[in-house]
Amino acid sequence: MSIESRGARIIRALFTRAGAALLVVVVVATPAAQAFAAKRAPSLPPFAEVIEREMPAIMKSANIKGVAVALLVDGELVYAKGFGFADHDGKLPVTPDTVFSAASLSKPIAAWVAMRLVDEGVIALDEPVADTLSPWPLAGSAFDYHAITFRHLLSHTAGTTLGGYQGWLDFNELPSLEESLAGKTNGRGAVELFAPAGSQFQYSGGGYTLMQLAIERTTRRRYSDLADELVFQPLHMRHTSVAMTPAIMAHAAQGHGDDGNPVPSRYYVEQAPSTLTTTVNDFAKWMIAGMVDNDGESKGPLSGEELAQLREAATLTSQRAPGDAIYGLGHFIERLGDGSTAVGHDGRNQAGFRAKFLMRPEQRDGIVFLSNSRSGLALDRIVCLWGADAAHVDAATACSK
Repeated sequence: MSIESRGARIIRALFTRAGAALLVVVVVATPAAQAFAAKRAPSLPPFAEVIEREMPAIMKSANIKGVAVALLVDGELVYAKGFGFADHDGKLPVTPDTVFSAASLSKPIAAWVAMRLVDEGVIALDEPVADTLSPWPLAGSAFDYHAITFRHLLSHTAGTTLGGYQGWLDFNELPSLEESLAGKTNGRGAVELFAPAGSQFQYSGGGYTLMQLAIERTTRRRYSDLADELVFQPLHMRHTSVAMTPAIMAHAAQGHGDDGNPVPSRYYVEQAPSTLTTTVNDFAKWMIAGMVDNDGESKGPLSGEELAQLREAATLTSQRAPGDAIYGLGHFIERLGDGSTAVGHDGRNQAGFRAKFLMRPEQRDGIVFLSNSRSGLALDRIVCLWGADAAHVDAATACSK
């Protein structure tokens, strides 16, 4: 086969200067070669082009230092990219394998841990947690704690307080779970009962901490080890943990405050609600494992039926308050403009991180971002634009806020 027939014409010119020969090779591509190269060149998924266009402007306006984002289509990871920098000095670029603190994205992971334990017969969603928590770790109240179940704790309907945690600058200052529940929370107070179990929704990291203690007492194992064994290892999430030790954080992105200035790492003993560290590549594996095929089945460790339970809106014994979020077990639930159901969660902490994911399990698509800036709240616009695009509705109207 001639060089010409392979799509290129090579012109050689030999020049001589000061007795030295110089060979210049010029390659001129033919139309056939250009077409072949265009065919082989990878193209961005359609919504990835929106990300590439919007991300730099959002980061600049909100003073966001670093972001990693991943996009899923048809149950596959089709796009993952880092923007900005992972470190305080602006020298280490973010990549899809950069580890971030993901804050409350810990809660859907906790729901999987609980459901795996349900599958193994270790706990039951509707059994009272008090059966495994003796002595009862919360202060006395007018409400019957014996009525609280694992389902109530996972759905934020247990009547428990304390939405989120402050964390600790010194890892060695971490309290025990019992001490945290009793009020050693660096200023956030104790977890208390404010309403009858099942009566109303109130977002409560404290309730997840109570569940973590119940799981550890039941299994006599550390919650972080259970998360590894039941969720992360089966999904080959090699850069993901809920242990949040100094060794883990030393290799993670560094956080920034609302003003863009560096903030130090913080540590939390409350792992079920707060301590997930992960990458977008790893978290995408978890999202894919939570998607179902046409027969309603998944490829992950939870069955389609078990996944469906996580995404059923919690029932209340009193009328739902206007504007209340719809929450299942570890997942917010929302209806997109085309009527499709999406589930997701967001996270933000005092250590300077913001994260969010949204996915449609039946349509097998979704998006996740992780950021090392508390001002990463502005990146919620990217998720909103994705939802509008997925639902085929007007983005200008849907994402006007």
